[in-house]
Amino acid sequence: MPKYKHGKITAPIDFKTFKDAMENGKFVKSKMLSHRSFLAFLYWFGVRKAEALERTKEDFLIKDGLLIVNAKPKKGGERESLEVSLDYPYVDLIVKKVKKTKRSLRNVEGRVWSFSPRTAINIVKRAMGNRYYPHFFRLNRATRFLEDPTTTLPEMKAWFGWKSAKTVDPYIGYSRRHIRRQRERLKRELE
Repeated sequence: MPKYKHGKITAPIDFKTFKDAMENGKFVKSKMLSHRSFLAFLYWFGVRKAEALERTKEDFLIKDGLLIVNAKPKKGGERESLEVSLDYPYVDLIVKKVKKTKRSLRNVEGRVWSFSPRTAINIVKRAMGNRYYPHFFRLNRATRFLEDPTTTLPEMKAWFGWKSAKTVDPYIGYSRRHIRRQRERLKRELE
């Protein structure tokens, strides 16, 4: 289990908080598109840092108003290609970055985000604040999905490439939806 200098963040962020980071966070000016598109990719897809950094131009497809990405999961997981609407905020940055990426036989040059894992961490910390780290966006995406009571276990497993349903368990505990429902039940005791 990784150790986080400022502790593990278990509360998800809403889109407004993410938007504020995208608009007002610190980004290296000469790398603005690369860094902002990476952050947008983490936010919308909730993939692991390595799963993002390994993506090449060939992993992306634009079709029927969707950005489709073959993001092979780590740790032995399996999943189909993920997709988000091209209309979502900041997805256009991902598309621009993919289009600017040169195809190459050499692995590093063919990657969409050809920077180190340490740089990936720094991008998140500069934009979001020192407490945040790339893997937080995985927790955020899972927890945000689980805030919707119609989200199913098979949908979660499919998106994240999880083989076991047990992997979902910790994220269920981070969803505030269940706390709110219990609070409502407490109130009914008084009626």
